[in-house]
This record gives sequence, structure tokens and C-alpha cells, in this order.
Amino acid sequence: MAKKVKNPPPSPPKTTVELARTGVRLAAVLYDGLLIIAINAILAAILIGIATPAEVAAKHQAVVLPDWFRHFVLFPAMVLMTWVFYGYFWRKTGQTLGMQTWRLKVIKPNGQLLSWSDAFGRCAAAMILPTICGLAANMLYNNSGAFALSLVFGFVGNYLWAWINGRGLAWHDQLSATVVIRVPVDPRQQRGILGWFSKDED
Repeated sequence: MAKKVKNPPPSPPKTTVELARTGVRLAAVLYDGLLIIAINAILAAILIGIATPAEVAAKHQAVVLPDWFRHFVLFPAMVLMTWVFYGYFWRKTGQTLGMQTWRLKVIKPNGQLLSWSDAFGRCAAAMILPTICGLAANMLYNNSGAFALSLVFGFVGNYLWAWINGRGLAWHDQLSATVVIRVPVDPRQQRGILGWFSKDED
């Protein structure tokens, strides 16, 4: 009597990971940028209030902050706040509020979420090119407007690298060994305008 050969169980379907495109990533950055500007504005108001002498504040007079305060206190504090903002969300869910809206998620190549050190390393990598551009502009023009504009160019340059290398990885993706993927659409969830007023279906 011939023995029946059991068919092997079907292998689970392979899931393909879609890397996020540059355009949608910049849209998420712009979305998050509005939140970061608001947070840093509150932080700046607090720090300026602390640095303003009591007699000047009592007379409601405007005070010109010294360069050392702006360069070594205010600017580093705003950079640190931005890093904490991204680090908190990347470590918790891999998604900032803007990334949730555009269905983006930052992970390690093995699929794990970032740690605090990973998140800070990614933020530091994203600052390399803008810092180089900013220092170059400051040496050439010594103008705050040119400095700010060069920072923006350097930041956008991080994402232009994704088009140049042909792998879809931005400059800071490669330096920090992280990837940004598109999260599949959840059919149970209906999203409203720009991700607001989401409703879950039963």
C-alpha cells in the first residue's frame, strides 16, 4: 500500500518593502517643520525671557541679545529640541506626525525601530551637508540671510543624493544605516484631509 506523500505547507507570501520617494519625504518634512517651528518659537521665548534682565523686562523694553547667546545658547537649544522631537517619534513608532500622514516609517535595515543613539546619529548625519554649506556661505558672504539659505540648500541636497545614487537612499540614510519605507494602506482606516479626522472602520 503506497504511502500518501504530504504536501509541504504553503510558504507565507513574501512582502516587498517599498522605499519612500524623495518628493513625499520632503512633504512630510515640511509638515513636521511647521510643528518644529512652533515648538522652537516657544523654546526661544522661554530662553529669551530668562536671559532678559529683570529691570528691562519690568519696563517692557526690547533687548538686543548678544551674539554669544544666540550662537552658543539659543541655536544649540533649538537644534537639540529638533533632535529630541525626531528621536522621540522615531524611537516610539518610527513615524513623526508628518510621516504618519504620508505613510512613511524610518527603520533599521533589519526592520527594527531606531534607538536614541540611532536617532541622534541620523539627525547628526542630516546636519553634515547643511553645516558645510552654512560655514562656506558664512565665510564668503558673512550674512545671516545667506547662511540660512545655504542651510536649506544643504538640507535639500541630502535628498537629492537619493536621485543620484539610484538606490533611493538619502545622504543621511546611508550614513546612519537606516531606511524610510512606505507603509501599506490599511483598508480598515479612512483618512481625511492631510491625515486629519481619521476614522476606523469596523
